[in-house]
Amino acid sequence: MSSENLSRVLGAQEAIFTELARRTCGGTLVISFIKVLTPLSVEQLKSGFASIHKIYPLLQARVESGEQLRWRCDVSFDSIPFEAVKLDGPLDFEEEFTRRGEVGLDVEKCTYTLSFYINSQNKVDWISLVSSHAALDGRSVMTLFCVLDIYFREPETFRLGRQPLYEAVESYFRSSKYFARQESCNAKDDLFKWPVEESAFAAEREGHAIYRQFPMEDLSSIVKQGKSYKVRPSALFCAVAIKASKILPNHRDWIKILLPLDVRDLCGSEIGLSAVGAFSAVTTLEVIPNIDTSNIWQLARYLQVELDRQAAEGESCKFAFPKNYILGDIIGWAQEYENNKPVFSEGLCISNVGSMKALGTHMKSFEIVTAIPFQTHGAHPISLLTYSTIRNSVFIFSYCSPLTKKDNVLNFAEKFINTLRDLVKNT
Repeated sequence: MSSENLSRVLGAQEAIFTELARRTCGGTLVISFIKVLTPLSVEQLKSGFASIHKIYPLLQARVESGEQLRWRCDVSFDSIPFEAVKLDGPLDFEEEFTRRGEVGLDVEKCTYTLSFYINSQNKVDWISLVSSHAALDGRSVMTLFCVLDIYFREPETFRLGRQPLYEAVESYFRSSKYFARQESCNAKDDLFKWPVEESAFAAEREGHAIYRQFPMEDLSSIVKQGKSYKVRPSALFCAVAIKASKILPNHRDWIKILLPLDVRDLCGSEIGLSAVGAFSAVTTLEVIPNIDTSNIWQLARYLQVELDRQAAEGESCKFAFPKNYILGDIIGWAQEYENNKPVFSEGLCISNVGSMKALGTHMKSFEIVTAIPFQTHGAHPISLLTYSTIRNSVFIFSYCSPLTKKDNVLNFAEKFINTLRDLVKNT
């Protein structure tokens, strides 16, 4: 490929995210909120974004429709939708999350939009970035702001070479075992589908999120305790979510957990950690009624053993469609999510993004406070996204109304956090 106007066909995963967002009023968009820690003006920030926009092809991308969907990387920074909002009080994340999601994103024009929130000193207090999940997953948003932080340390001397347009993540996996079989669901699959609280078509749904923090020192003590049980954080968070889900009115003892994982480490060194894109695949965990869920650590250990087994057998991630997918199949699949259906098509989604420290930088100008998936596709009763910064451990509970009611998500979040607190008390 030439260095100018890069282009390629979207991978199956990218096409799924694109079609779901189009057909479910923004479902799968990633909505991020970033606190600005040093005084920066709108013009300073726009200058910084303009610089990193030139580095990453998927920031310059738009989707070109036809018999295939293609990335066309020819969008200038001046074409990126931008707004400046004057704050007259604290930023309401949950309200702004819904507003930004409803405005949406036209992926045929760009892959992200920006909002700057201005304080009484005419400096930017907050930034929100809405991105297509096909182009920027949550880890990629973290990467962007780490790079932007480096820019503001020495903007006059900032230099970073242009990144390549990587191939779709599926192309780095050659074995068929990484790709789910396209089969009709059976009776057992239906047992894992929980009923919605109130059904609605996509146009009638709203995406919402609830934000909670947890002290890093407390989480560190739980993680340390987990090592004695040979349990890693992702398995523990899944176990705590299963425990909390019992408070939901539509809970079933047949429980499915979808666990998105960063799969770049499975690609060798072909995709660097500084890359920007969609680099996740899904691991599925199932808990059936004869599994004892009363003891958190025993349940977490059971889940960890299953995750380890999947990794040892090369089954630790699955892509929903084959590399040589037919676009019409994905469109037909995505259209199903527009419909008024009595059940959720998938289980709880637990995404552990991990620690910002893994990106190798201590940010000085920014703190990523939230990076929330918009849930109007209605696939999951609740999605939990968690990550940690230098200062906080963050838990974000996102859901689709009216399929799931706010009061029940609040109860779930309270039960989840209180369960973590109980684990701290018992360390």
